[in-house]
Amino acid sequence: MRDSALFTAVIEEALATGTNVRFRAQGTSMSPTIRDGETILIAAVSPDEVVRGDVLLCRHDKRVLAHRVVGVTTHGAARVFELRGDAKAGCDTPVGADDVVGQVIAVQRDGRLVGLCGRGARLRHTARTAASCAKSLVVSTAIILPRAIVSCWPRRFFRDDGLRI
Repeated sequence: MRDSALFTAVIEEALATGTNVRFRAQGTSMSPTIRDGETILIAAVSPDEVVRGDVLLCRHDKRVLAHRVVGVTTHGAARVFELRGDAKAGCDTPVGADDVVGQVIAVQRDGRLVGLCGRGARLRHTARTAASCAKSLVVSTAIILPRAIVSCWPRRFFRDDGLRI
């Protein structure tokens, strides 16, 4: 998202005083949940409250990223979060609880706030993911299945030039 240490420091200071922060997201890694240029709302969060499906704003190298939690583990007493952008195939490098800046609680879309935390938001994400997987399956089946049928079709149903009778 952003690569400015000053930007991150300002967000952290505001969140520490209990103020929610809004800014425009950059990039497409969280599409369609967060689209490029949309305003997102960040709130402070305790790492102990983070669950799978939440969208976190985390320090990642020299920038901050807003990505979805796909796994939570513990190493000793420390919690570690595995994050991935909704539009990405692979996960980011895991981040520790100290790298969590805040939680993305909403996105402003078409003049209204769409909540990104809580059970309803996680259900919407799960439904959207299932629909996307089903669409991919249908598309790949539509490509592969006709070839498989033709290759298994008895030769007596084809003319010498390979066309179906």
